[in-house]
Amino acid sequence: MTPEYFDTVSRMLSSQAYRELAAAVVFAEALAIVPTVEFKRHVVQTVDEEMEHYATCVELGAQLGLEDFEDKCSRRVREDRPIPAIESFAELAVAAFLYDSASAFQLREYENSSYDPYCRVIGKILEEEEGHENFGAEMMVEMARDPSTHDEMQRCFDKWIAVSLRSFGRPEHERSRYAIEVGLKTRDSAAVAQDYVDSLKTVMRLCGVQFPSREQLLELGTETAPDIDLAVCPANRWK
Repeated sequence: MTPEYFDTVSRMLSSQAYRELAAAVVFAEALAIVPTVEFKRHVVQTVDEEMEHYATCVELGAQLGLEDFEDKCSRRVREDRPIPAIESFAELAVAAFLYDSASAFQLREYENSSYDPYCRVIGKILEEEEGHENFGAEMMVEMARDPSTHDEMQRCFDKWIAVSLRSFGRPEHERSRYAIEVGLKTRDSAAVAQDYVDSLKTVMRLCGVQFPSREQLLELGTETAPDIDLAVCPANRWK
C-alpha cells in the first residue's frame, strides 16, 4: 500500500464513519418529535443500525492503525461539520429519504473496491440499510396529500438535499480521479450525484417539490457539477 493509497483509504473510511455517526446522532436527537410508538421504534432501530455501521468503521480504522480515529470522528460531527438538527416530523421524513438514498448511491461505488476490507464493510452496510429510504419516501408522499404541508416540505427538501449532495464530495476533484485510477471507486462524484438526483424525481413529482438551483445549493455550502440536471417538472402542482 503506497502512502497515497493509504491516505485515500483513510479519507474514505473517515468520511464513511462520519456519515454513519452523523446519521445516528441526528435521528436520535429527533426522537422526541416522533409522534407515535411505532415510528419511535423505527427511528430507534435506524439509530442502532447506524451505530453498528459506525462501530464497524472504527474497527477497520483500528486495523489500519489510524490514531485517535474515534475521537476525530466525534469531533467532526460535534464541531467541525455538525449535521443540522431535525425540527419536525415532516423534516424527519425528508431527511430520511434524502440522506439514506444518497448513502446508498455513494456506497455502491465502493462495492468492488480494490481495498478488500473496505469492500466488505460497504457490503455489510448496504445489506443492512436496504429499504431505509422507503420509509422517508412513503411518509413524504403521505404528508403531501395535505397541500398545507407543501411549503414546509420544500423548505426541508432544500436544506437536506444540500446536506445529502455533500456526501459525494466535490465533482472532478484530483483525489476522486486518483481513487478511480487505483480501483478504490468506479466513477467521479458528478456522475454518481446525477444518478442520485434522477432517482429522487418520481417521489418529488408526487410531492410537488423542486430542487433548489445550483446557485442556491452553493449558498448552502454544496458545490455541484456545472451540467447537473436539476429539472423535475414544469410547475409546482400545488400552485
